[in-house]
Amino acid sequence: MYISAKIRPLEAYHGYDENHEAIIKNVSKEDFVEKLIRLDRVLSFTEDYIFLECPHNTVQTWHYQGGLDFIKEKLKSVGVLI
Repeated sequence: MYISAKIRPLEAYHGYDENHEAIIKNVSKEDFVEKLIRLDRVLSFTEDYIFLECPHNTVQTWHYQGGLDFIKEKLKSVGVLI
């Protein structure tokens, strides 16, 4: 299953360094683009962000348009939100 959203990347998390500090790469873009996102990659949604599991043991944070209520309605409409 996929969800369609207008998103733009924010950060990529690449694990932790030897001091247990998160290794974060800023990947910000100004323009939103519409993407289809496979739901099994989504770790969580907040009011403004989607956290996605990505290749090479990374996690990415993306801004999205519409807000959490918009996402919840989309998920409810296809029966994947309880």
